[in-house]
Amino acid sequence: MRGMLSTLILLWPFAVGAADLAIENVTVIDGTGGPNAANQTVLIEDGVITAVGATDSVQIPQAADRLDGAGKFLMPGWIDAHIHLIGAGQWRGLDNPPGVEIDFAAAQSALHSFLYVGVTSVFDAGNNPDLILEMRRRERAGEIVSPRIFATGHALSWPGSWMAGTFHGVGVPDWPETVKVLDAQIAVQPDLQKLVVEPFGGGPSPAGPSIPDEVVAKMIAYLHEHGVRTVIHATKEPGARNAIDAGIDALAHPVSAGRVNPSFTQLLADKQIPMATTLSVFDEIVRFGEDPSVIDTPLNRFVFGTEEIAARQAKGPPLYSSLGWTTWFKALMPYLKENVRTLYDAGGVVVVATDRSNGPLYFRELELLAEMGIPAADLVRMGTLHGAKFLGREDDLGTVAAGRRADLVLLDADPTADIRNALEIAEVIKNGTVIDRGVLDLPGNRAR
Repeated sequence: MRGMLSTLILLWPFAVGAADLAIENVTVIDGTGGPNAANQTVLIEDGVITAVGATDSVQIPQAADRLDGAGKFLMPGWIDAHIHLIGAGQWRGLDNPPGVEIDFAAAQSALHSFLYVGVTSVFDAGNNPDLILEMRRRERAGEIVSPRIFATGHALSWPGSWMAGTFHGVGVPDWPETVKVLDAQIAVQPDLQKLVVEPFGGGPSPAGPSIPDEVVAKMIAYLHEHGVRTVIHATKEPGARNAIDAGIDALAHPVSAGRVNPSFTQLLADKQIPMATTLSVFDEIVRFGEDPSVIDTPLNRFVFGTEEIAARQAKGPPLYSSLGWTTWFKALMPYLKENVRTLYDAGGVVVVATDRSNGPLYFRELELLAEMGIPAADLVRMGTLHGAKFLGREDDLGTVAAGRRADLVLLDADPTADIRNALEIAEVIKNGTVIDRGVLDLPGNRAR
C-alpha cells in the first residue's frame, strides 16, 4: 500500500500549471498582525495571489475554480524556520531499512506531516546534502508534493567541535583556507548558510573548540559578497554578539546558556534580526524523558504510526538520560522562555521553529509560546510573516496579499482568537494547488 501511495504522490500534478482559483466570501488573516477582514475574495493565478478584496469587487475569470470560504478563515501557510529532515541520520526511533543509507521514503513522509497540518515552508538547518538537496531539487521541479524546502546543506563549524562531528556538520580550516569550504558550499546554492559557534555541544558536554570570532566575521562577509544569507547557532551571548556585529542575518536559536543582557535583546530588536524559537525540541526532550506517554496522541499516531511511537518510547528516555539531556534542558527551559519573551516584548522578530522533523510538533511550539502570554494574533504573524523574514523571502511568502505566492491554510475557526483553532483545517493550499490531505503518505492514511 505504501508503495502505491508513494507512486501516486510522485505522479500527482503539482504546482506547475495550476488552475486559477478563487476563494470567495472568506475572512482573511493576512499575516501582518492587522485586523481580520471579513467577506473577502482571494484570486490566485498560476500559483500567485493576484487580488484580495471585498467579494463584490473582485472579478473572477470564468474558467477559475471556485472555493466557498463562507464561515471560514484564510491565513498564510505556516513556516517552520528550523528543522532537520529525517532519512539520513536523524534519530526517530526506527532504523533505516537494511542497506538503505538515505531513506527518501521516510523523508517524504516527514515532509507530508508538515503539509498535513498546514506548514507550507520549511528551512532545514543542517543535514546530509545527499538527502536534503535532492529533496529540495525534487520539490522545486514539481516532482513531489512537499512544503517549500529551504536548506543549508552542511552546517559549518570548527574542527573537533561537537557540530563538526555530526552527520550534518563540517569543520572549516583557518582563514584563508576557509574559502575553499565556503566555495564548495556556495556551489550547491544554500538558501541560508548556517554557522555554528558552539563550544559545549547539545548538553552537559565538555568544552570543545569553536570558530574564532575573526573567522566568523570573515565567513559572514565572504558569504554576503556571494549573495548568501547567513544564520548563526550560538548558545552563548558573546558568540551571538560577535556574529551580529559581523552582519549575521538570523539566529537559529535563542541564547540558551542563561539570561541575556537587556542590551543584547535591544540590539536584536533594533536591528530586526529574526530569531527562531526552537523551544519544543527542548520541551520534548524534558517531557518525553520524564513521561514517554506524552508522545502517544491521536495526531502523532496518525503521523508517526504505532510502530514508530513504540520505538521512540522504548529508546528515547534511556537515550536522553544517558546524555544527561533531560535534567540539563529542564534547567535551561526557564531561561530559554524568558529570552524569547523579552525579545517579543522589545518588538523583535520572533520566528516559530521546532528544530525537529514532524509537523505536529509545530503546534506544541505555538502552545508553548501561548503559555508565555503571547496573543494568538501575534503567534500567527510569528509563524508566517516573521518566518518569511527569517528566510529573506518576505516579498513573496508569509502574507495574504497580491503578488505573494499562494501558500495558504483555510480554517474552520479563527486562530487569532485561539491558537488551538489552527488545527481546525479545511484545506491546505501550496502554490495555488489544493492539497489532498487524504492521500499524503502518512501512516494514518495508509491504514485506511
